[in-house]
Amino acid sequence: MSHPNPNAMALPWTMETVPHAVLDILRGCNIRCRSCYNSQPDRIKPLTEIEAELDLLMRLRKLHSVSIVGGEITLHPQLTEIVRLVRGRGLFVELFSNGVGLDGLSLAALRQAGANVIFLHIEPNQRRPDLPENASADDVRRLRRDKAALVVANGIQVGLTVTVYPEKLAEVAEVVAFALESPHICWLLVTWYRDINRMPPIHGDLVNGMSADSGFAAHQGHDEEAAIRDAESWLETRFGLQPFGFLGSNLDVTDRRWQSFMVATVHRHGELSGHHSLRPTWVERAFLELLRRLTGRYPFFQSQQAGPFALHLLLNGMAGGGLANHLKLLARASRSGARLTAKRFLFQRPASFDTSGRVVHCQCCPDAVVKDGRLVPLCISDQMAPPPQAP
Repeated sequence: MSHPNPNAMALPWTMETVPHAVLDILRGCNIRCRSCYNSQPDRIKPLTEIEAELDLLMRLRKLHSVSIVGGEITLHPQLTEIVRLVRGRGLFVELFSNGVGLDGLSLAALRQAGANVIFLHIEPNQRRPDLPENASADDVRRLRRDKAALVVANGIQVGLTVTVYPEKLAEVAEVVAFALESPHICWLLVTWYRDINRMPPIHGDLVNGMSADSGFAAHQGHDEEAAIRDAESWLETRFGLQPFGFLGSNLDVTDRRWQSFMVATVHRHGELSGHHSLRPTWVERAFLELLRRLTGRYPFFQSQQAGPFALHLLLNGMAGGGLANHLKLLARASRSGARLTAKRFLFQRPASFDTSGRVVHCQCCPDAVVKDGRLVPLCISDQMAPPPQAP
């Protein structure tokens, strides 16, 4: 999101110190999504190939966590072994699934393997066996609620991931409201729609730059920019949300393509009692730098712990983040049956082209994946042309 906000913090990552990357473990799915970026034939990667890609990612970046994606990851017969492999490297694991294949038995196995959070991809623009053909908003809400409760009941944190279409901006308000009201959802990933599959072949990589030789449709972004500004405005007006951190683009550090929100919420007896959007202070900047110096890497995944988060609220408030509001929220959290939660919302824009055919993408691209031995953005990985053959 690109509307400037002086309070948002530019994340201090570089290409080498980005604390996150992605393992893409298969092609193939059990549902249909309008926005799917997968365009390659069905294929399940062997564990040896996945391990080699993980080792390469760890050599290129100071990783703190890895997301496991597909295709639909539950179709991989060695999913639990993959989770153990990543955890065995001292990394946190985020799984992205449509949820169709998740049940009590599979979730228990993933929890035992060490899965930290599962992002559920459930939205109206899907053909799936657990929703009617013309699913209503209530149908989608019910499925999200039931699947989220099932994941949490098996000891794994849960998030949602959705795609925003220009003609359906109202769905953003729906999913943000749901994520705030849910006592289970801790994470929300919102991606702006891009017709990735109509892009021409792309050459290069994140280190050397990427471009299309010909046939590209330059994306000036005027319509998208207006929609993003409108969305940011009513996120603050309706929900009181203010951006916390951001990444610019590879061509313009002020062009906010990856923007996060941190929201403190209190639920009492399962109902939302109050929420407050945090704004960053010197406390967060000092914390990031301290952890980097102590551990050699920046943090990315953060587990839910009410005590440390309450301390964070106090320090943030005393450093200028809004102490009065934080104290009110902490007072609500102290009541019987109340629970304090940190919710993290992320809005991101997929890669596009500038007028010369260069690929415009998130600065440092935290969602990079290995493709043909190169580091590329996940969102356009299937559009990458094979590297030239050595003579």
